[in-house]
Amino acid sequence: MPGRRHLIDDARCQDYGLARFAGDAARGALVACVSDGAGTAALGGHGARVVCESVVKLAGEHFEATRTRATVQASDVIEWCREARRIIEDAARHRQQPLRDYASTLCGAVIEARRSVFFQIGDGAIVARRHGAIGVVFWPQSGEYLNTTSFLTSDDYLARLQVCVIDGGFADVALFTDGVERLALQFDAQTPHLPFFLPLFAGVRAASDVDSLNGRLRQFLTSESVAAKNDDDKTLLLACRIADEVRHVA
Repeated sequence: MPGRRHLIDDARCQDYGLARFAGDAARGALVACVSDGAGTAALGGHGARVVCESVVKLAGEHFEATRTRATVQASDVIEWCREARRIIEDAARHRQQPLRDYASTLCGAVIEARRSVFFQIGDGAIVARRHGAIGVVFWPQSGEYLNTTSFLTSDDYLARLQVCVIDGGFADVALFTDGVERLALQFDAQTPHLPFFLPLFAGVRAASDVDSLNGRLRQFLTSESVAAKNDDDKTLLLACRIADEVRHVA
């Protein structure tokens, strides 16, 4: 959702999020990404879209080819990120623009019943829950200076890339950009803000109409109370496994 700052400036939302379910419910995988284009990057929003679409496509192709997530390793995620960066580099060369104009972060997850893979470059965060325990997978990355972070277009992006491979699946997962951080995280304890997430996950699980829930979520993220805390763009993707069904809201 576009933040108040961008609405005032009549600028486009620089965030992007995408989720797909590859395969069937029993043997498939949820593939999800969110990305925040840098506010100082002329084409950061385009970069964010390319990052999400590329990674989701590559992860989905990997799943379709192998029919299992058990083979996914950190090296696969590294290759997906390299390919996404190559696509952005090609776009920059085609338009004769510097790569930094496409600066964008990345939070991603590939989750199936037997294995879960999380990865991140930059700020934003991923929160996941299973067996009643809920936590932040990676704490948002901050740069050397205030309000700076790392990007897929950074020279040291591979050194900044964090990957976590965990056996087993997760019941609930949320991916969000930095515009949601102050609502969703307890910075003093570096934990999720449970009064934020528990009602959201419960809402997804209880919803008979996911589209209606998506509309209410959009209203909440664009409300005056939320805008007063953070005027940046906001992307929040929620997914819950309900028996053999996976519901996701973005």
